Amino acid sequence: MQRNRKWYRRLAVFCASIFMILALVPETVHAAVVADRVKAVTKTYPSGSYYNGYMTVEYVKNGIRRTYIGHECAGFVMYVTDKAFQKAYYNGSPDYRKIYKTVSTKNTKEMKSLFARAKIGDVIRWTGHGGRHQAIFLGADRRGVQVYEANFGDDYNRVWYAHMWPWNNKALWTDTSSSVSVFRYRDYEKIDRAVKKVSLNRKSLLLKRGKRYRLTAAVRPSTAYNKKIQWKSSDPKIAKVDARGNVKGIKKGHAVITALARDGSGKKASCRVTVR
Repeated sequence: MQRNRKWYRRLAVFCASIFMILALVPETVHAAVVADRVKAVTKTYPSGSYYNGYMTVEYVKNGIRRTYIGHECAGFVMYVTDKAFQKAYYNGSPDYRKIYKTVSTKNTKEMKSLFARAKIGDVIRWTGHGGRHQAIFLGADRRGVQVYEANFGDDYNRVWYAHMWPWNNKALWTDTSSSVSVFRYRDYEKIDRAVKKVSLNRKSLLLKRGKRYRLTAAVRPSTAYNKKIQWKSSDPKIAKVDARGNVKGIKKGHAVITALARDGSGKKASCRVTVR
């Protein structure tokens, strides 16, 4: 009997230990993939460049089609998240959920706890010193919070990559920390299912003027989240291609038709077309 009690106690301790270990395991998020996508965005908008664009998102709410237009920091965050997730974040977006919200106003202790749980690619939305603002979370350490943002004022719409919000900036945090929220894309893990390869049914094609041929693209793996293809001709005056891969010979010459994966992976395949 006493031996059985010892066995039960050991089992209970073992189960408790397993539970604690599982509780400490962080949420599974493919931050490396997000980092690669965000890094790719910096090729278009490197640190110190200007972002003057607008982002428009069409969505359906209560059966009514609506349009959301973002500009300045909101438009930039929409642009980055669209590149990273193929789903642009916007205020009230159903594709994002609120992960954390802080209520601290007098010190940064709770802010540090908040950002310790944030993941690269999360959207930060806050109202406080300097007004309303949005940014992309990149990381946090003992110095402060690293963000990817578009700033204003003298640097109107200027993009800053890996910009720091230092903890010792009292003006920044004292008025701000009561209304900072962090949002995360609901299907975050799907971004890991990136396209690995695009192939075409033809590597070269001979067409007569006025004739058509449909190229077909195969995407691997079959579990890729976004398998859509963007078609492009190097010279539409010689051979043009439509959104379905239909190629038409226009006049004599050579052109290259490219099928590009639209998931942001950069994978593509091409076919050399000769028109005679």
